[in-house]
Amino acid sequence: MAITLVDGITLAYVDEGSGDPVVLLHGWGGQAASMTPLIAALRDRYRVITFDLPGFGGSSPPPVPWGTPEYAVFVERAVASLGITRATYIGHSFGGRIGIWLAARSPEAVQALVLIDAAGIKPPVTFRRRMRQLLYKTARTVLRLPILGAHGPALRERLAMRFGSADYRATTGVMRASMVKTVNLDLSECMRAVAAPTLLIWGEKDAATPIADGRKMEQLIKGSRLIVVAGAGHFSYLDSPAFVNAVVGAFLHGTRQGATG
Repeated sequence: MAITLVDGITLAYVDEGSGDPVVLLHGWGGQAASMTPLIAALRDRYRVITFDLPGFGGSSPPPVPWGTPEYAVFVERAVASLGITRATYIGHSFGGRIGIWLAARSPEAVQALVLIDAAGIKPPVTFRRRMRQLLYKTARTVLRLPILGAHGPALRERLAMRFGSADYRATTGVMRASMVKTVNLDLSECMRAVAAPTLLIWGEKDAATPIADGRKMEQLIKGSRLIVVAGAGHFSYLDSPAFVNAVVGAFLHGTRQGATG
């Protein structure tokens, strides 16, 4: 694991192998080590770069709350600092959000895109979800009343523990605010703008980003192809590493042949 400084942020990263560059982007709460099976499968043929994204692993957090656009800009600068102007991006979950944004907004920097159980489709607002959000916002407003005094922050934290997702409960401060900014951004329009060859890999039993999201992405990203991993969950590349590695390897070989043919 190497350490560098990018835009004032201490960045931990892995840089292994040689050849065409491939950048791996982990999911929320993960780190470079989360991508070990893919690193091991690709480093014999490619130069593989994997970051601990800011706020995770050995990298320092962003100075202010970041959403997907800020993370994407940072990743592009970090990649450029390693002398790379164009690469294939492989993103899992939150890392997929970053890959989608880069492919849409910086197409010249993205050779090809692999999205594994990617986030970016905002879930439909059901009546139950709407009422839960309303209850949470109302309670949070009440708990900010001056009459609660010093007890207010502790009560608001208990409220967050009660209503927040597991990822939300696991974060605090700038990272919690960053997560809120991230999950509230629907990337559907960005998906329509992606022109890079794109492969979608999805766990059949993914409960975090359901396979319906993968099917919608396949419709939105022109020319993309969805591969379903039987029996796998949200971490399909860990649940079925041999299969996913083979699919990714074949896709990358095909895009490389297409680029040189």
